[in-house]
This record gives sequence, C-alpha cells and structure tokens, in this order.
Amino acid sequence: MTIRKLVWLIAAVCNGIGPAAAELQCAPGNVVIAYPDQDPFFASEKKAWTAITSSRNLEGTEDSCSDIAIPGYESYPTKRCHYSEVDDGGKAFAPLSAQVILLDPSAQQLASWSVRACRDVGADDIQMPNCLAKLRPHIINANGAQFPVAGSVVESRCNSSRAYPNGCKGLADEDKARQPRNTWFRNGVSIDYLDSFDVHWDEKTYSAEIFEAVFDVNASDKFLNNTFISARIANAERQDWIDWRNHVGKPLMLPGITEVSVDDGGWQSISREVHKAACKSNTNELFNAVVYSHRHLWVQ
Repeated sequence: MTIRKLVWLIAAVCNGIGPAAAELQCAPGNVVIAYPDQDPFFASEKKAWTAITSSRNLEGTEDSCSDIAIPGYESYPTKRCHYSEVDDGGKAFAPLSAQVILLDPSAQQLASWSVRACRDVGADDIQMPNCLAKLRPHIINANGAQFPVAGSVVESRCNSSRAYPNGCKGLADEDKARQPRNTWFRNGVSIDYLDSFDVHWDEKTYSAEIFEAVFDVNASDKFLNNTFISARIANAERQDWIDWRNHVGKPLMLPGITEVSVDDGGWQSISREVHKAACKSNTNELFNAVVYSHRHLWVQ
C-alpha cells in the first residue's frame, strides 16, 4: 500500500465515508495490560496512532461491524465488518464492496508495541524519535494497522502486486491496475485459494453466501493454496522473524504450532499466535522483528 493511509480521514470526509463508531481493540475482556506509561515517548505515540485507528477503512462506517466467533480466536473480540473501498482507483472506478473479519488493536496497544519494539532493540532517548517515525509508516503503508483474520481486503492491483514496485504512482487514472480488487487474507497474511473454491483475487463483488463460506474457516481452510510474504499488522516478512528469533536464541516455531516450517501455513500460524499474544501484552514480537531488521537505519 501507499502513504494514502496517512490521509484516509481527509479522503473519508470528502467521500462522505465516516469512521467506525468506536475504536476497536484486540485484548480479551478479562485481560489487564501494563502499558509503558512512564516512557517519555508513549503519550505522543498514542496520539499519533489515534489519528489512524479513528479512520481504518476496513472497519467501514458506523454500525458496519458486529461480533463474530471464529475458531482459533476464542475469547478475542473479533468483528465481522462490511465496507466499500476504491483505493487508488477513485477517479475512474467505482468502490468495491466486501466483508472481512478483523482483530484490530487500539491506539494504546499500537503505541505500546511500537515503543517497546524500539526499546527492546536498543533505542535510547536520542534514537527513539527516528525509530518510531520510521516504524509507524512501515506499518501504516501495509494496510493501515489492521489485522484481517479472514476475508477480503480491497486494494488496487498496483498496491497489492509486486509487479508494481512503485505502487500506483505515475499510472493514468483509467489504468486497469488502479481498479480495486479483492485480496484475500487469513490470519493477517494474504493468501489465495485453490481454483476449486472459486474465490479469486479479482474485481467483482462476492455474494453474502460466498463470504459465509469463507468465514466457515474449518471448511474453507481446506482450500488454502499459497501463503504470501508479509504478516500484518507489523508488515513483517519471514526473514525478519527468522533473524529476530535467531538473535534472541529462540526456535522459529512457537509452542502449540503443529507446522514445522515458517513457510505457507506455518507463517500463518506464527502471524496468528504472535498477534494473539500481543493483544494480551504490551509487546508484539513481530514489531520487534521488524525494528531489528531495520536497526541500522532506524536505531542510530
């Protein structure tokens, strides 16, 4: 994605699209988290993240989201959301409607994970502003600090394909690459399905029945095909995780994960379990992995 997430709220006002009624958070209801309130950078970081969490596009408009239970996320406040998105195709294409299940963190959680990641990789007070200023857009540019558990994230092809390394920059307004399309997600990672499931990365609006089939994850997961590179929310790649876990001397696979490899389904499981653990904590290990991978640029 592009830096457009930073100005989503302006675009939302112009298009008459409002934010969700209340900020989502991802901690189970009985969890108490000790946030780094005494860190001198925590309050300003929370304020910076509030501008993002108040206008996350996948959360739709007021009353667009409702509670939903999904296997693997028992006790977590997962939400099923209806929304419309045109992404970078607004001058020539109509918005595409879609549905997604989210487990989005609050601004307070994002601020805590960010501050702790920079500190855990070694940033002192002089280095913190640069680290936080680099980490925040790295996350926002991926998909606006949102965690899609399952469903479609609508993006222009030029923002969701490595065939367009510069995103949509320089493309004509009517270029088909700007047309919004479905990109399918599972456990915070983009995926695709086998052809036999008949759900594709394409530009059509899928029926409510198709989303019901997708959200029946015990059944639809049997049709999963490829698991792609970046794990949201951190916008972390497999190698980031490998380098970080080797650095701290811990195994790549977490307790309870049955896969033996960080590839494919194993990467999804890592993404899921790290996010769930982070939702109950003041740290997110994938944030740490990202900062560690960029430490020579961000922590200096």
